[in-house]
Amino acid sequence: MDLVLRLAGLPLLALGALRLLAREDVSRPALLFLGSLILLPLVQLIPLPPAVWSALPGRAALAADLVAVGAGETWRPISLAPGATWDALFGLTPFAAVFLGVLTLRRSQAQTMWLLVAVIAVISVGLGGFQLGGGPSSPFRLYGPDAGRAATGFFANRNHWAAFLVASLPAVAAWSFQRRASADRGRSGVALILGAVACLALLAGVAISGSRAGAGLLLLCALGLAPWLGIGRQIDPRRLLLPGLLLVVSLGLAVAGSWVAADRFTDAPRDLRFDIWADAGRIAAAHLPFGTGAGSFSAVFAGVETPDDLTAGFTNQAHNDWLEVGIEYGLLALLPVVFLVLLVRQMWRRGGGQSSVALVAIALLLAASLVDYPLRTPALQVLMALLLGSLAGSGARTVVRRSVGSTIDLAA
Repeated sequence: MDLVLRLAGLPLLALGALRLLAREDVSRPALLFLGSLILLPLVQLIPLPPAVWSALPGRAALAADLVAVGAGETWRPISLAPGATWDALFGLTPFAAVFLGVLTLRRSQAQTMWLLVAVIAVISVGLGGFQLGGGPSSPFRLYGPDAGRAATGFFANRNHWAAFLVASLPAVAAWSFQRRASADRGRSGVALILGAVACLALLAGVAISGSRAGAGLLLLCALGLAPWLGIGRQIDPRRLLLPGLLLVVSLGLAVAGSWVAADRFTDAPRDLRFDIWADAGRIAAAHLPFGTGAGSFSAVFAGVETPDDLTAGFTNQAHNDWLEVGIEYGLLALLPVVFLVLLVRQMWRRGGGQSSVALVAIALLLAASLVDYPLRTPALQVLMALLLGSLAGSGARTVVRRSVGSTIDLAA
């Protein structure tokens, strides 16, 4: 499936690049951000002389082993797993295609994309309900039987599904308020009802997912920021109706979600995340400032596990994407972070409801990355691309030149 998505993303990426060349109002920090994401894996694949490579942090012992087996005098890249780094670079294709595509959309078109995300999220809750009703062997489980009574929707991982649902909440609430503000009295009431029903459905989905992160931190963060989205600059008590209703109902759903999660973990072994994080932290420190290479975590981690840490499972991710990025990219990871901060700063100054929605949802996904790896999945990568593209495109400005040579800036 990943290969299909990547191949399908190539023509979309080319089309987005061509459309981008025809525009003059694209955010420069947005392009620098995407360029840095592509540049870093490429830099890590540049072959280095043996003397230079062996002097890099974390390579001394490996270099000695290579010399011992007669394979030391070879040019090698920074990445300790070049094949995985090439795979990680190719894996950026869907993200880059959606990001560039959204940058070229008009604001109304981007809002339509948001509506599509909300519809998919609500449909996934219905699928999750069938999964929950059918039990672990339900035919509606797309990735086979799942232990416990929780659901996963269109995802293989309940935590990733919960992150997707919560990240969709601000978009639904904002859409409801925007429709209410722009429509007549009758239609605004319909928009409010539809928004309330959709939000309640997403909250129910978080509850039945059995995700501790979704039922706790992410859900409360989303609902804590929902009133800010609804109020805006002019305080209108009527706009507090939906956020207030969501807050009350969410407390009950959060308790229900925690109960479902507790059913899963009552007899389960202790959470191994803390052990993984301790080992991962040592790996990150040993390979600063250049990292081990994009996509190399599982290969590198397997070489440092002690007999006490070994399990029957396979540690494919650090379950803390911030930490894993630090391992794979080292201090080089600060480059895209700087451009992302510049992008957020630029959009914050220009304001706009769509920017607020994108910022809230981005913050939720980044918070989920503290205890999991949602942005390693293609679906949430594409969602993040939509968020960042909407953020960059919402503040774009078009320059119109008059015949007398003066210029006027118009909001796109």
